[in-house]
Parts: sequence; C-alpha cells; structure tokens
Amino acid sequence: MSDHMRSAQRARALDRLASPRGVIAGAAVDHRDALQAVLAKRGMQLDDAGITELKVRVASALAPAATMILLDAEYSVAQTIAAGAVPGSTGIVVPLEAMGYGDVARVAQTQFLEGWSAAKARRLGASGAKLLLPYRADVADQAERQEGVVRTAVAACREAGLALIVEPIVYKREGEERAGGERFAELVVQGARRLAALEPDVLKMQYPGSATACEELDAAVGRSIPWVLLGGGASGFIVGRTLFDAGLVTDPDESRRALVSHSRPLLERLAAIAEALATPWRERVGVLPQPPREWYRTA
Repeated sequence: MSDHMRSAQRARALDRLASPRGVIAGAAVDHRDALQAVLAKRGMQLDDAGITELKVRVASALAPAATMILLDAEYSVAQTIAAGAVPGSTGIVVPLEAMGYGDVARVAQTQFLEGWSAAKARRLGASGAKLLLPYRADVADQAERQEGVVRTAVAACREAGLALIVEPIVYKREGEERAGGERFAELVVQGARRLAALEPDVLKMQYPGSATACEELDAAVGRSIPWVLLGGGASGFIVGRTLFDAGLVTDPDESRRALVSHSRPLLERLAAIAEALATPWRERVGVLPQPPREWYRTA
C-alpha cells in the first residue's frame, strides 16, 4: 500500500464526499450523451442552454440531500455553483472522461475530456473526480489499455489533491444477451480486484447480482479502498437518472414539482438506509497513522 492511501490528503478528500459518519450518498447528474438520448425519446429537444437549465434544476433539488453530487464540466459544474444550487456541505465530483454512458460498449480506450483536467476541477472547488471505464478482465488488450488510463488519472488526482472515483462497467459483447452473460458477477469481481491494485480512492461498482457476489466483491477490493454500488451499497451509493427521471418532462414547473415531491424524498430514503447499514469509509480503512511533528518539511 502506498503512503497516499493512508495520507491526510486522501482522508480529507474522502471526508468531503461523505456524511459525518463516513457514508457516501451520491447523486449523479453528470450524464451527457445518455441523457440526450433519453430526452429525445420523450420528444424533448434541448439545446445546450436547456440542458444546463435542467441540470441546475435537478442539482437544486438533489444536492441538499446528498453528501456528494456528480456534475459534468460541459453543462453543469460551473453553472450550478454560480446558481448556488450546491450547498457547501455537499462535495462536488466532476468526470474526467470525454464520453458518457451511451458510448460504453464501443470504447476501446477511455479518452480524457479535451481542455479539462483534475487540476482545473480542483481550482473550481471539486473534492473529487470520476473516471468511467468500460472494462472487462476477459478482454486482455483493452483491460491493459484501460489500466494505463487509470494510472494516469490516479497520478493527476493525487497531484491535484482530489479523490478519484473509478467506475468500471462490464459491457455487453457481441453474442451476449446481457453484459458479461453468465460470467457477469465474476467479471465485476475480477475487475474490482485488478483495479483496486492501482489504488484509486473509491471504486463505484455495478451490483454483481447477489449478496454472495457482493461478499466476493468486498473481499476483492480489500480493506484500503471504500467501494460504493452504482445504485446502493458498501460504503454508500451513487445513483443517477433513477433519482431524477420523474423530472424529465417538458414543463419546467412540472419538472420542479416532481423533483421536489418524488426525487428528493427518494434520495433521502436511500441516504437514511445507507447511513444505517453501510460501512463508513474510515471504519473500512482503519486508523490512519499520525504524521510526525515536522511532517511539513517533506510534504
């Protein structure tokens, strides 16, 4: 384990994303191409300004009930901060990748968003960065390329003082009825084991399908890295469009009412469950060593 994994820098970054108890209740509003696809199916053709307005509305409803919120650099992070939509008590995480979920099955290697960086996210006030990673341990050449991307992101986030959340996605290959087929749970666990060795700060994992598989996932991640479920779990959860789907309607007032009456209470209920049942990240990692008195001379 590297010194970073038990450093004060990492501890503080994770504290900013979690509740006082150390549990993550995250809302993901960083969707880009996938959101556009959903809106198009509902007959909602929004230009860039319309997408930003929608995301500010969603963030205003959800951020006060979340310990952290995922916001994209293109449409929402600076705009929601300017609008006062995210309270100071809610951590901000910004994705580093150039694409969204809609491309996940076609990406040979994740590309970083041009003109964006972990350092810029930190200057804007983010506490963390996220890296979406189409990843299958059974596709050796792609897995190796993607691990190289993770190493680059890990180094950039440590330099910037951000917590890095890595989100590996087992995608569907040709001939499979569903992603990973019968090996889905196995691939989720294998991916967690390999990526944990690269020492991201948090892993955001797909639900592997059963309580037994979650136990295997927990063991594969190891004790030094908290993991959250893409929908609920271990040291917390980070949930996306499921939370704010009710607010994706044409009329802004109707959208706002749905977000307040449905989406935010749903997030509050999920957060309460996680707070009661999840393992706080500090409990998972263990007691951090106290730095020596003159640590600052070599920091």
